[in-house]
Amino acid sequence: MKQRLHVLWIALLITLTSGSSAKPVGANDRTLAPAPTRRISTEQGSLELSGVNVKKGDLQEIVMKRLSRLYELQKMRSVQGEEDSWLISEKVDTDNYVGVVSFAEGKVRRVARFRKWTQDDDSVELAQRLCDLLDKLTTERGHQASIEARSTDSGAVSVRGVELVFGDKRVSFNIIRRNGAEGEQKEVHLDEVVQ
Repeated sequence: MKQRLHVLWIALLITLTSGSSAKPVGANDRTLAPAPTRRISTEQGSLELSGVNVKKGDLQEIVMKRLSRLYELQKMRSVQGEEDSWLISEKVDTDNYVGVVSFAEGKVRRVARFRKWTQDDDSVELAQRLCDLLDKLTTERGHQASIEARSTDSGAVSVRGVELVFGDKRVSFNIIRRNGAEGEQKEVHLDEVVQ
């Protein structure tokens, strides 16, 4: 079961970042651990991975040398077989995945930094429902959407949320914290809204 979920999460990440699905070669039996928090680069088209700034269009040879000094690099195989992608993990703890870098024609095409990995059933179900909802709305309304982030705090209830707006329909994702007699309670809401 863990092996199947591991492959599902990697395929989900690749699908969300590129539209194609991929899985690491020979990594089916690994357990994912949360990646350390990484600083976001202010340079357009780039991400920083612990001191290595990877930018779209950088030469593959140079990027691979820089990354291999700090990380383990594991070749990935896409379903279509056309993409040159590498899974990046910590050298000491190779189950701690950091991200993925993909190349086309010898240059960086895409780089992804993993923010959170989990395999618990509730998280997997929530991610599946989010993917299903986004798939439904993009089929109905197209791929053009705006994003609205918000945060409110009334003392007793605080809400932090983000909405993807597809015309009159929205995907609303909220984290709600309530302070009551029983202490703090936390909820996560994923909603489809017409507004």
